[in-house]
Amino acid sequence: MDTNGVCLVNITRIRKDGQAPRLVFSNNCLAQIGFTAGALVQYLPENGGMSFTLCNEDIPSYSDLYHAAKAKNGMLMQVYRYRDGLQLCVSGAVLGPTGLQYGDALIARYEYGFIRLRKLPKGSVKLVTSHVIGQWLVEAGFVSDAVLTVDAQPGIITCTLQENGLEKTAELVKYARANKLKLLQVQYAKYNRSSVLQWIDLPQSSLDSAGFAPDDALLATYEYGFIQLQKPDFIGLGF
Repeated sequence: MDTNGVCLVNITRIRKDGQAPRLVFSNNCLAQIGFTAGALVQYLPENGGMSFTLCNEDIPSYSDLYHAAKAKNGMLMQVYRYRDGLQLCVSGAVLGPTGLQYGDALIARYEYGFIRLRKLPKGSVKLVTSHVIGQWLVEAGFVSDAVLTVDAQPGIITCTLQENGLEKTAELVKYARANKLKLLQVQYAKYNRSSVLQWIDLPQSSLDSAGFAPDDALLATYEYGFIQLQKPDFIGLGF
C-alpha cells in the first residue's frame, strides 16, 4: 500500500535458499514521478537505506556522473519493465554499505525524480490510513465482527481486541464510557467465493484526538490483539 508519497518495501533475497539481499521497488507511481522505462538513475547506498535519483534531464557528462556515484559506493542503473510494471532493482554486494538484510522493512518517500528509503525498526508493521484494511488484521486476531476498543491520545491511536466482545456488550459499553474509549466492530465483506476482507474504520473523533487527518499515512505496529497507529517519524528515521 502507498499513500501521499509514502510506501513500505521489504528486502527480499536473490535465491529462495540464500541470504543475499535484494531490493525491488515496483510501484505504480514510478512513471508518474519520472522513472519511466529506460530512464537513467543514480543509486546511492546509505547506512540503513538508500536513494534513487532520476538523471535523465540536464545531467553532466555520463563519465562524471558514473564516477560521482562510484565514489559513494553507488552506481548508475536504468528503470526496466518487468511484465506489466516498472522496477528499480539492486541486489547483492551493492547493498553491502546499507547494512540491510533479508526480511528488513523499509519506508520509502518519493517525489518527482527522487526516492529515498530508510529501514524501520524490527516488528510487524503496515502502512495504513484511517481505513485500516488487510488480511494481516486476521493474523492479529481482528477477524470479522470482532470487538475492539480504540484509545486516542495526541500522536497515537491504540486498538485493543476484546475477546468474546459480542457476549460482553453491556459490560464493554460501560468500560468504554468510563475510560473515554470508542467501541468498534471489525467490518467485512466477501470479495470472491472463498475470501473475506476485513477492515476497521477509525472514527473522526479519534482521529481528531490524535491529531490525524483521514488520509494521513500511518504506521501500524501490531501483534496479536493489539494495533498501535502513529505517523512515521521521518526525522528520527533519517530522512
